[in-house]
Amino acid sequence: MNSTEKIEVRAPKFELYQSVTLYWNGEECLTQIVRRWFDMDDGNSGYWWYKVTNDEQLYPEQAIEPHNE
Repeated sequence: MNSTEKIEVRAPKFELYQSVTLYWNGEECLTQIVRRWFDMDDGNSGYWWYKVTNDEQLYPEQAIEPHNE
């Protein structure tokens, strides 16, 4: 790897503790983002994955939408 090579990580779609709607397995659930990970090996430019309140599973950003209160 070239030591001068720069890696750009795009900004996450959701902020920590942001209220969101999770769409998963045909259900929708109001919840909050509690952790987020960027997986550089997922796809051509990487993807953000999110953990939500009271759930140990990671969810892709495509399954989550902002919740406007």
